[in-house]
Amino acid sequence: MKLIGRRSVASALRWVLGFVNIFVTVGVIATGLLLLTTLIVPDFAVGFMNGLADSDSGLRPLLLNERASFLAAFIASLSTWWILNRLRRMFLAVNQGDAFERANVGRLQGIGVGLIGIEISAAVLARFVPRGIIDGLEYEIDLGAWLSILIVFMLAEVFRQGARMRDEQQMTV
Repeated sequence: MKLIGRRSVASALRWVLGFVNIFVTVGVIATGLLLLTTLIVPDFAVGFMNGLADSDSGLRPLLLNERASFLAAFIASLSTWWILNRLRRMFLAVNQGDAFERANVGRLQGIGVGLIGIEISAAVLARFVPRGIIDGLEYEIDLGAWLSILIVFMLAEVFRQGARMRDEQQMTV
């Protein structure tokens, strides 16, 4: 099986990412609607959180913790959607035989930003999620995740240099 081109591994991965992207898009829409609902109808949001916690503490004013939890969940799902779309576009460029195009530099930087969004939302969720929904949820700084973010930004610079070298080569007669 070939790695690039039509009916290749890169093409198959792009299709798999597209399929997963459908479910992530539904998740982004759902968490966005829940976040919007917390701003418009706080009683619904409190009932929703009580249902998740499997408790009936009665309706009370929605605390900042619940809103921060909904916001962090929305940012995490949106960041995942962002990363998947950037990866799909990069696989398309690789399939076309143009991995070192200038647009891939921005796509890699976008992936890095998306990974930062996921890590920050994980920390916010661990801090603000109401008790009883997820027991024992704690955030520990994952050095591997932060190093991988650094590597993605470093790869973006490698792609920048590759694109520059490719442009110079194309200008040479």
